[in-house]
Amino acid sequence: MARAPFLTPAEQANVDVMHQLGLKLHEMPRQLGRSRNAIRRYVNDTINYGNKQKLPQTTQHPHLPIGKHRNSRLQHYKELDLKGAIKAEWDAIPETELKMLVARMPNRVIKVIQKNGGDTNYS
Repeated sequence: MARAPFLTPAEQANVDVMHQLGLKLHEMPRQLGRSRNAIRRYVNDTINYGNKQKLPQTTQHPHLPIGKHRNSRLQHYKELDLKGAIKAEWDAIPETELKMLVARMPNRVIKVIQKNGGDTNYS
């Protein structure tokens, strides 16, 4: 069976709003008239949704078992995704907030020492 066409930008926006409102995945297809799998693919990876992505090529011997060959390619791909996601999150933090956190660090260290390594509030 073929995949359903990608969600339109308007449908993607509707799914985002429904997701933020707390609607369950099985309720969204009824609202949009689209398949649950089409919505699930969008919700699981909103950043890369609709982009055809080619997994990196490996130089493994062609006689290795397919599962092992495939898993190594997927692992490499996931590491690249993780690095990009971490960089994007760090870039989103304003420099002033980072400077403020660094300036408060001595006070936090003192609180941790006073509580013998126990929990402290993050202020």
